[in-house]
Amino acid sequence: MVARLFASLSVVLVVVSAAVAAEGKKGPDPAKVFARKDTNTDGALTLEEFKAGMKDKALDNADKRFRKIDADSDGKLTLEEFKAGLPPKKS
Repeated sequence: MVARLFASLSVVLVVVSAAVAAEGKKGPDPAKVFARKDTNTDGALTLEEFKAGMKDKALDNADKRFRKIDADSDGKLTLEEFKAGLPPKKS
């Protein structure tokens, strides 16, 4: 169970870690990460947009992670859902 949770969280961490490296900051702005992934600029991430750019290991759990953070189960992630699915920031 813990291993599955860890694997699910790794999906989001892959996206965030790429943004950290690109921005050179302590942590990325989730809104900027979301905007980069929202390629059709409709204000929501589809599963395909969410998975874009993920490495193979993260892709293994992407569908399950997407469903988990899609709070209203509408098949899209809003910025709020995306932010809520991120791991807490370390102090």
